[in-house]
Formats: sequence, structure tokens, C-alpha cells
Amino acid sequence: MKTNRNLIQAVRLYKFQSLFIKSLILIFLLVIVPFTGLSVVMYLQMNKAIETEVSSINMNSLYRVKDSIDNIFKQMDRVSLEMIYQDDVGSFMLSDFINSNPAKMQTIRDKISMYTRSFKYIDSLYVFSDKNNYMLSNRSNSSLEEFDDKSWYSSVYQKMDSNLSYLDLRKRNDTYPFYISITRPAYLYEDKIGAVTANIDLEELSKFLNQTSEQFENTYIVNGDVVLYSLNRNEFMSNIQDIDLLNGADVLADNKEPHSSIKTIHGQKYIHSVLPSGDKGLTYISLLPLINYEQKMKDLRAFLYVFFGIGTIIVLIVSLLISIKTFSPVNQIMSMIEDQEKLEPLMISSEKSKWNEVRTITNSIFRTLDAKKGLEQELQLRMHSLRKAQTIALQNQTTPHFLYNTLETIKYLAIELTKGHNPVSHMVTALSDLLRRSLDTDNPLTDIRDEVQHAKQYVEIMQARYPNKFDVVWQIQESLLTCHILKISIQPLLENAFQHGIIPTRNPGQIIITGLRTSDGIVITVSDNGIGMPDAQLKKLQQSMASGVNLEEKHIGLKNLNQRIKLIFGDEFGVFITRNLHRGTAVFIVIPEKKDLHEIV
Repeated sequence: MKTNRNLIQAVRLYKFQSLFIKSLILIFLLVIVPFTGLSVVMYLQMNKAIETEVSSINMNSLYRVKDSIDNIFKQMDRVSLEMIYQDDVGSFMLSDFINSNPAKMQTIRDKISMYTRSFKYIDSLYVFSDKNNYMLSNRSNSSLEEFDDKSWYSSVYQKMDSNLSYLDLRKRNDTYPFYISITRPAYLYEDKIGAVTANIDLEELSKFLNQTSEQFENTYIVNGDVVLYSLNRNEFMSNIQDIDLLNGADVLADNKEPHSSIKTIHGQKYIHSVLPSGDKGLTYISLLPLINYEQKMKDLRAFLYVFFGIGTIIVLIVSLLISIKTFSPVNQIMSMIEDQEKLEPLMISSEKSKWNEVRTITNSIFRTLDAKKGLEQELQLRMHSLRKAQTIALQNQTTPHFLYNTLETIKYLAIELTKGHNPVSHMVTALSDLLRRSLDTDNPLTDIRDEVQHAKQYVEIMQARYPNKFDVVWQIQESLLTCHILKISIQPLLENAFQHGIIPTRNPGQIIITGLRTSDGIVITVSDNGIGMPDAQLKKLQQSMASGVNLEEKHIGLKNLNQRIKLIFGDEFGVFITRNLHRGTAVFIVIPEKKDLHEIV
């Protein structure tokens, strides 16, 4: 119960920043995104499968209609050829057969009647003799001028210019019924002597196709831009531009190859299947409304919605359980940290008897907190020691502001007496600046550039007092001038080199100040060519500087500087002294490379 209470408290306090909430959202997204993608892919695949199935059914229906029509056209062409190749029909076309052989004419009529009775969709069969200008048919025998189908000769016979069969869509006498006329011309050598025409009644053809093959409501046979066949007789011989479905489907642009596609016509989706027939130049078209399959699609969507809803709930529950299980160790750590004082003795006493990751992490946190407290106390002690050491340095360096103000007064009196700047005023100015920099106690650190300037002012004073006694060479890298160093650090080394190294020789000397960047940090070296230091004294001084911090040190020399560096930067840094290779002494200041004061304090 306590763990659950802490979990609720963590969520309430941290809200969306809570580790539990973040874990829950992350796990939920990692699972729900693939799950959603899988559901969408499954829906699209099933939807595509249904559309493919419908397209296949639609195209198969077109193939059956095409096969039926092709068989009919072949039968009619074969009937025409059989009639042409019969001897009595040939005699009728080539000779004056009408008056001389009435019995054979009756025989031809009987054969015509046999074919029209055998095929219900054949309305009539014409046998025409160009020589006699006479027509035999199952309707009547008469000359062409008296024949009741006046439009046949001009719309069919006169248009034929080869010995191939000719298909024509027409109306009998331009009124009714609607015919598909398949005409086979008869030739003797290169002369056309007549023709046989089989007239297929479109309405009877529609009845025949309904009996022999499955058709959908919007099935069309198109010849060019004219509808040759439709289940709706009102659309026979109509232009496709006058039929909304065909005009919207843009069939003329899609009749190159057999194919099926989905088209939206007047806001409704159709499976649009096109099957070209190169034999007679016809195109078979079917437009199957997808609304007929809408129930399947609704059932599919309903299944997917239920599947997705249940899956989302399951994913949410699983994500919640995983998040709670994942957050449980963190929750235990939070509880232990909150009750640190109560739990710490228990954990220490039972640490050896029972081990787990949470206990180890918590003990590590407690040790870190204890170490932090110790570091804070040590830091306070060091800062106190640093301020005390700096105060001692400043007290031994100069007197209070009274001395600085007195020197400024002396400088102006000297300028007034000589009516301008003079060596005395320059020396007083340098000493005043030296004092002013020394009295600035706001910060124990300064950049190397400022410290060098401070040391140069000291050199200026000493060179005025001891002209031609020593030279100072500065060799500090330009890139180091922005790094930080302790205040009043280079000047004490210069003073030691001059007072204890150069002056006792009674000869001119040289002091070299170098600044280099090394693997240990920044090394500032002050070396001189003075009398040097006896070995015993050098060893004693090195041992003294290697000892701990001594807050009772009253001088601002090497020991004080060494102690201040260690206090501010750490025990691995400080001041080191050695003998020069040839003559004199070298003192090294080793400090870390820090350009930002916040990196130090």
C-alpha cells in the first residue's frame, strides 16, 4: 500500500515530468504505433483483396460476354459463307434466275428460314444479287426498289470495298428494330456480284446473353463512340457522350488494353473493367457499383474497429503494468531517500545479509550525500583559511589607504615643483598603482595579464632605485594571458630573485619570467643568474613548502604563496624551487588552466 501511495504521490507531484508518466507514454507509443500500423496495413490489404476479387468477377463476366458475342459473330459469318458457296445461291447471283427457276428460289428461301428459325437472335437473312438487283429473305422476295429494308443497300452494301465480312449497327428503315448486320460480300474474281447479310436483333441478342452468361447491370459493347449493346434498350445505338456512366468513365481513353480500375462517377465508386476486342473493333465495358459490396466493407471496418479498440485497451493495460514494474525500484529509492534518517541504520545493519540493486544504489546515494556534507565543510574551512592568508599577505604588503593617498599627494607636489612629470612622479605613480591593485580584495584571483602588469610596476620601481643593476625578460605565451592566477603571485618571486639573488652579487644580473602550457597545467617560471642558494638551505625550504598549510605564517614570501595556491586550487598545485643548471635559482608556479572563474570557485 505504501508503494502504491508513493507512486500516486510521484505522479501527482511531477505530473508529465514524472519518470512513471514518461515511461508509460514511451512504452504505450512503442507498442501502439506498430499495432496501429499493422491494423492499417491489414485493413488496406483486405480492402484491396475485396476490390481485386470484385474486379476479377467483373472482368470474368466481360470475358464470358465477349466469348458469346464472338461465337455469335463467327456463326453468322459462317452462315453467310455457307449461303454464298451453295450452287443455287451462286446461280441466283450470276444469272437471270428469278423467272427461269422459281423452284430453286423457293429452295433458297427454305434454307434462309432454316437459319432464322435455328438462331432466335437472327431477325432476318438477306441474299442479294447485284446482277438481278433482287433480294431474297425470310421476310419477302422482291426487287431492291420494292424491298422493305430501304436503308440496307446504302448503309451496308455500298460501303463494302473488300471481300471481308462487314459489321454495321443500324435500324431497319432507320426506325425499328435495332440490328447488328454482319454482311459477307460475294465476289467473282474482282467483281462484286452480291452479298449475304445476317441481321441480329439486339433485343433478342440481349435475351440470349442473359440466358447464356452472367451480366451486370451496367454492361456495354461499344463500337467506336456508339453503344452497340446495353441491357437498357433505350441506350441502343446511343452516343457514349449521351450516357452519364460512360461519359464519366472516359471509356475512349482507356480501351487500349484489358484492365480494371476504380473510378468515382457522380460521387459513387465503380469497378470499371474494359476489354477491347480487336476482331471487330469492339470494346466491352462493365461498370460495377462498389455499393453492392458495401456490406462486406462495413463488416470489415466493424471488425477492425473492434479489434483495434480491444487491442488498444490491452496495450494500455500491459504498458501500465510494465511501467509500474519498471518504476517500482525507483519508487523504493525515492521512499528510502525521503526517510533517510529512519532507514539508513537499518540498511547498514542488513547490507551484508541481503543484497539487491536498489539497496546498493541507495547506499551509494547516502554515501554521496555524506561526502557532499564533508566537502561543504572542508570548502568552508579552506575559504576561511584563504581569506585569512590573503589578509596576512595584504597586511605585510602595505599599510591602509592612508599610505596610497599620501603617495598620490607626493606625486602631485613633485609635478608642481618641476612643472611637469619627472622620475620622482613616475616612481610614485608606479608605487601608487601597485598599492591600488594590492588593496583590491574583492576577488582572490585575477587574470595573468593583470598580474604581469602588477609585477612590471614593481620592476619599474626597483629599476629606478637600482639603475642598470638588472634586466627582466618576459616570455609568457600570449594565449595564457586570459587564464586566472592568484593575486600578488609573480611580484613576490621577482622580489626574492632580486633581493636574494641579484643584489648580493654586486654585478648586473638578469631575471627571466616564462609562461608555458604543459600537461600538468600552466607553469610560470621566475629564474635568475644570481648567487643561488646553499644546498642545505634549499633542501630545508623545499621540505617546509611540502608540509601542510600553516595559517600562522606571517610573511608573504614563497611559503605564503604556496599555501594560498594549494588552498584555492588543490594540493597537487603550488610553488616549487630548484637550482638553475648553470647559476642562480628557479622558482615555478604550477596552477591549472582555468579561464572562467566559475570553474575554480
